[in-house]
Amino acid sequence: MKSRVSITMFTIKTGPVRTSGFALKLRRAANAALRELYKEGKVNANDINRSLTEVNKMLYELIISEFSLPKDAVVNITLSLDIDGGKIVIKDIFVEVFSKDEILSKAITKKAVERLVAVAPTTY
Repeated sequence: MKSRVSITMFTIKTGPVRTSGFALKLRRAANAALRELYKEGKVNANDINRSLTEVNKMLYELIISEFSLPKDAVVNITLSLDIDGGKIVIKDIFVEVFSKDEILSKAITKKAVERLVAVAPTTY
């Protein structure tokens, strides 16, 4: 019989990732973070991945279908979770969306080029 494992407030972060790849990144981040618990037999990787599949489906519906974010938009997803009895219990989720700002991008690029010329004048 498996022992009941409880771990409180585990945090999984994808880091900035395109919406087209958030599901894979979230799964990889979770599996990397939980690797030691898998090895120790405290949690079952298949159970965790089934739960993550449901989370990814929900996020896809929300991000792509409901909010119509383009697949090249960048998001950062943070999950706060507990592990109770070998299952994940999601306590909180934060989805950060990075939008492209053309004006700011051009202004920063212009300044970067100006400063690069001063730092490495032979390059430009």
